Amino acid sequence: MKIGVIGTSWGLMHVGAFRAAGAEVAMLCGRDAHKTHEIARREGIPRATTDVSELCREVEAVVVASSDSMHHAHVLAALKAGRHVFCEKPLAMALQEANELVAAVPPSLRAVVGFPYRQLPPLIALRNWLASVAPAREVEVMLRSSFMMRTGSEGSGDFGGASHPIDAALWLTRSKPEWVQASLDGHALSLQVGLSSGARLTLSHRPTAEPGIHGSWALGGDGWEAGFFAGYQPALGGWRVSAPRAFIDGAWRDVASGVEPRPGEREPWAEAHVAAARIFLGGPGDLATFRDGAVVQSVLDAAARSQRFGQRVALE
Repeated sequence: MKIGVIGTSWGLMHVGAFRAAGAEVAMLCGRDAHKTHEIARREGIPRATTDVSELCREVEAVVVASSDSMHHAHVLAALKAGRHVFCEKPLAMALQEANELVAAVPPSLRAVVGFPYRQLPPLIALRNWLASVAPAREVEVMLRSSFMMRTGSEGSGDFGGASHPIDAALWLTRSKPEWVQASLDGHALSLQVGLSSGARLTLSHRPTAEPGIHGSWALGGDGWEAGFFAGYQPALGGWRVSAPRAFIDGAWRDVASGVEPRPGEREPWAEAHVAAARIFLGGPGDLATFRDGAVVQSVLDAAARSQRFGQRVALE
C-alpha cells in the first residue's frame, strides 16, 4: 500500500512505523516547501509537496500528523479523495468537527485515530485480565507532563495530551462516558468521568518541571486492585511501562512484563506505532475508530462546559 504522510514533525514517527510494517511511504507533505523537500530527501521519500490535494491523488492511504488545528481539513480532503485515513490524536479541535468527520467516513474506507496505549503489550495484557474479574469501580490516573508546561493547552484539542489517558481508560474498562465534572486551573486539568460500567474515572493532568511524561494508574473493583506506571523518560531514551500488578486472592502478582527502551531494540512507543501501522494495513488488533476519537472529544468538550458552568455535565 502506498502511504502519504502529512506532517514533517511527528509525521516522521509514522514514516518509520509504516515502513517497518511493510508499506511504501510514497510522499511527504508539509507547509514549508524547502524544509519538506529536504526532509523527504534525507528520509528517502520519493516525492514531497505542500499541496494536500496532490498527495491525496497519488497515494492509497493518508496519515494526518499535521498540527491539531489542521486535522479536520486534512482528514476531510483525504476522505473526499477516497483514501483510507490514519489520524494522529486528537481527531479534531472540537466536538462538532469530530462528529463531522465521523459522518464523512464511508463504509468502504478505514478511518482510525492513533492512540498507541492500545498497542502497548502490558496494557493489552491488563485489559484481558480486567475482563476476567469483577468490573472496576474506580480508575485513578495522575499524569504529569513537562510538555504541558512548555505549550499549555492553547492550540490543542485535548488540553495538552489528555486524550491519550481518556481513551486508554475507556478502552481498558470497555466503557463509555456518561457524565463529566471538571476543573481547569491554568494549564492543569482535573476531571471526573462517570462510566457506563459503573466505574468513575478520576484524571489529574498537570504540568511539571521534571522532564518527560509521568503517569500512575490505579484501578479497583470488588475484591481486587491493580496498577502500573507509564510515561516518557528522556533519561531512559523513551517510553517505559512498568509491569502491571494486581492484588487478588490475598496476594500481589504481575499481570504481564513491563517494557522499556533497550539497546538494539525499537523504543516501546515507536514499536507501538509499528503495531498500529500493521493493524491499519490489515493485521489483527484493536485500533480506535473515528467514533472512538469523537467520544474522547465529547469528554473534553464536556470538561470545558463543566468548568464554564460549574456543574456536572451529562453526555448523550
